[in-house]
Amino acid sequence: TLPERQASELPPFSYLALLRAEADDATTPFTLLDQAAAIAARLQPMVQRWGPAPAPIERRAHRYHARLLLQSLRRDQLQQLLPPLLTALEQLPIARSVRWSLDVDPIDG
Repeated sequence: TLPERQASELPPFSYLALLRAEADDATTPFTLLDQAAAIAARLQPMVQRWGPAPAPIERRAHRYHARLLLQSLRRDQLQQLLPPLLTALEQLPIARSVRWSLDVDPIDG
């Protein structure tokens, strides 16, 4: 119900971005997402970071999948974080060995 979502600070009462990562081995996605979480904390400490955690189906098509959820009660904080976070991630050496994507306001978590 809507009151439960508000009490839990879930959308539409908060704003989300989901960073997904996948690679051939189990540790590389987590390494990238750990670095992403550290960068996000430095750039915008008010945005909460949940994870990284394995994806609901951790291994698909011989690849390992993990996620990092970014959550904010204010859309502007999340929007200010994302461009510099993406720029920083693109410059990480590990980013070349991981397939990763960002989903703003994800529907299926």
